[in-house]
Amino acid sequence: MSGSLAALVAGIHDGIDADEAMCWVARLTEWDRYQGSAGIAAAADFVAGEAERAGLTGVEVLNFPADGRTAWWTFTAPSSWTPHTAHLSVPGRPGLVDYPAQPYALAAHSAAAHTEAPLVRAQDDGWPPGAVVLVPSAARLDAKLQARMRHERASGFCVTTGSGRQGGAGRVELPGDSTLFGFSVLPDQMDVLLRARSRGERARVAVDVDTTPARMPVVVARTPGRGAAPSPLSPDACLITAHLCHPAPGANDNASGVAAALAAGRVLAARSLRRPVRFLWAPEFVGLAAYVHRLVEEGGGPLPMMAVDLDMVGQDQRRCGGPLIVEHSPEYLPHFANALVEACVRALPAAARSYSGAVGCDVWAWRTTPFVGASDHAVLADRAIGCPSVQLGHWPDRFNHSGADTFDKVDPQELRRSAAIAASAAAVVATAGAREADRLAHLLTRWTAHRMTACLPPDDDPLAATLLTRRRRYGRDALDTLRPLGADPGVLGRQAALLDGLHHTLAAAWDDVPVKHHEGPPLRRAWPGPFNLRALTGAVDGTDRQWFTRRLAEDRGRFYASAMALAQSVDGVSAAADVVRTAQLDAGIRWEPGFGERFLAAMAGAGWVKEGDREADRAEGRGRKGN
Repeated sequence: MSGSLAALVAGIHDGIDADEAMCWVARLTEWDRYQGSAGIAAAADFVAGEAERAGLTGVEVLNFPADGRTAWWTFTAPSSWTPHTAHLSVPGRPGLVDYPAQPYALAAHSAAAHTEAPLVRAQDDGWPPGAVVLVPSAARLDAKLQARMRHERASGFCVTTGSGRQGGAGRVELPGDSTLFGFSVLPDQMDVLLRARSRGERARVAVDVDTTPARMPVVVARTPGRGAAPSPLSPDACLITAHLCHPAPGANDNASGVAAALAAGRVLAARSLRRPVRFLWAPEFVGLAAYVHRLVEEGGGPLPMMAVDLDMVGQDQRRCGGPLIVEHSPEYLPHFANALVEACVRALPAAARSYSGAVGCDVWAWRTTPFVGASDHAVLADRAIGCPSVQLGHWPDRFNHSGADTFDKVDPQELRRSAAIAASAAAVVATAGAREADRLAHLLTRWTAHRMTACLPPDDDPLAATLLTRRRRYGRDALDTLRPLGADPGVLGRQAALLDGLHHTLAAAWDDVPVKHHEGPPLRRAWPGPFNLRALTGAVDGTDRQWFTRRLAEDRGRFYASAMALAQSVDGVSAAADVVRTAQLDAGIRWEPGFGERFLAAMAGAGWVKEGDREADRAEGRGRKGN
């Protein structure tokens, strides 16, 4: 498939208008795109208009409540909140903190305020009513301190977030019903406030926000039909998603993803496709949850064959510090999507050639990672939904979630590459017939073989042999997902036999030690819909919540990925110890003894997991009725 895929990717890459995409980025950075705000509503209307101009059809802005109460499974609608202006001054320093001139300076969901108030430190005793509390770091702004502020009737706070942010204040969020205001300040601003406090000076604060009921917009569109209209019962070839929210400027996160999806839409709209490609722009997590809830629970139509999520795809790698990341769809959803997206990355035209001209050379980098689920693809790829979903993004990014995530941090060529990868993968699925499906089978076999050989010694991982077997099984099961595209069963059988033979050869590198399956009752999911760590944190008891908070503060990414892997490994048939082992294999993370069991116990305490399978529960229920 390599020759035809290279031509497809090159053609799509050439068709991406990077200048137009950067104009979209620039326009989006002008709005504060909070999830239930006038800014995101305006951005959604803009995206809908540009999607139509790009040639997409069926463009619609779906409006969901932004009332802070409506829920889709465990995902709760955002509260309506549109900030206008906010200022904080002390004598001699008018406009010390000035929003929106200083992006991210106002904490999300701050309450309106017009006050002159004393300044106090978080560690001081006996705050006077109405005080503005000076908090030295975001780590100190925990639930306990916020509870004290409410109890002692503080009016608001200032917290230092800017260290290491290259000049931009960091993101601070308050609950949707907060009675406090908050300012995110840089270290030098905090120094001014502390000196003003030592002199007994007061701060003047003015916060102007609008909490008038607003809407949570979700923009949908699809490629135009060619010939006979597709059956409403036929799945779309691919769903390309990009979250629309984040405070201004939010250039890489995620104006770049929104623009890349529009660019992919324009190039795909001009091609002849067998199957439609759908596009969705929505508030992160909750917007997609509302849309998927409509599909799954309300009979809104079939799920797509696969999805590609575009989140932070335009990073200037040299300035921001991270490669392009291809985050795999999870291991519990065997599918050809991972192999296809990786092949599209490799097929991108090289910017230069080696000295001999034998190989292509580029100055940009990319890596693959196991599934984490820290963006919209987690909703689709959850076991409860089951749509294979790959994410494109960048990490690390030294400007992420700060006011320094500005237009100049976006590289038009990186944006072009990301759009081309997503559009190319979608185009392959949307145009594939039997011949192309057979080629995908060969591609998938080579990709699986590479993953299997990566398990070989001298890898010191004691679970490497188990991982080898799991990867063989993944490849075999993923071959079956090519049947709906018309793949020849004989071709699929021969490719599966190749993987079996390779596994037999490679397994000889280890002693024949059987995998031990642990005794104990199986664990099953008892929460509705896709996993939601934020909702679980609100459901666990106080001790477990403190443990969650501490582990998140220590290493947010590792804890989030661990939590997601453990939750998704609860499959209704595995005992707790097997759930922990599977989660470690799938996430590529090795935990200290007891961590996985501790997390599962917290889930059980919150009623999110239960022992025993559903059939046993149903049998028990039938027995009670019979008595």
